[in-house]
Amino acid sequence: MDKKNILLVRTKKGLRYSQIIQDYLWSRGLRCFVAEIDSISNVMEQNWLDSRNTLIHSRTAAPLVNKKIARLEKEGFKIINSSRTLNWTSNKYLSQKHAKKSGIPVAETYKVDKRNLGKINALIKKHGEVVLKPIFSQGQGIYCNKVDLKTPEKALKKILDSMPGNPIQIQQYIDYKKLIRVIVIGYKALREATVYDVPAEGWKCSVCLNPEIKKYTPQNDVLFKLAEKTAKAFGAQINFIDFFEDANGDYILNEINTACSLRIHENVSGCKIHKHIGDFLAKHALKDLRVK
Repeated sequence: MDKKNILLVRTKKGLRYSQIIQDYLWSRGLRCFVAEIDSISNVMEQNWLDSRNTLIHSRTAAPLVNKKIARLEKEGFKIINSSRTLNWTSNKYLSQKHAKKSGIPVAETYKVDKRNLGKINALIKKHGEVVLKPIFSQGQGIYCNKVDLKTPEKALKKILDSMPGNPIQIQQYIDYKKLIRVIVIGYKALREATVYDVPAEGWKCSVCLNPEIKKYTPQNDVLFKLAEKTAKAFGAQINFIDFFEDANGDYILNEINTACSLRIHENVSGCKIHKHIGDFLAKHALKDLRVK
């Protein structure tokens, strides 16, 4: 079928926001479809989608997703974000190492066999406080644990046993006052959509699916320039980048993401983020696809 199409690949729970983007793109006259990674082939076959007439935007990233996206790239599909970007952003250890190599400020990060208590205790001693995390994010941060020199050995073992996957990553703990999310589209920060959260009880906070986030009012361009530099370093055309702001006002990368409903962000900031995402996808579909 000689029409230009956009296919949104979503997480299992990410239907509603993908549909919001989808509805906007249909209103612009572009055919847009939504699928989970397992149903891509069926959706393509049913709607005559091929590499000549379809742009794919993956709103999810995980090892199996990335392999499928890489295969579609080899078949000639235009993909936003690329499989290379998705590999970096989904593997949080690789993400931190790549960011550091690219000159982005990050916490010191290590990949460690969680059975190696000697190595883990040595890193706790070196930094005083560290955060234990899975290599691949899951569970909305429930598996992130902060430990220090006072953590009993029995408690440390219990934490390690409860964590999915092996190896895990260990990060130097950043004593932060804000966690800030910057939406970056086409390597440009969507400044008016920036939100933040602060740690309340305990040390954790969240800028994803959190009704308590607040609109962020910047004092200068430093954060946005850093976010744009980060997006370019990862080749990340549509991403949501989270930074710690420490007591000195410095920014340290927490993580770069591709999957999150942004309805709360829209409500808090007043910015229709889905339209900016849709317009960016539409521009590339209209420019890059080969059907007339």
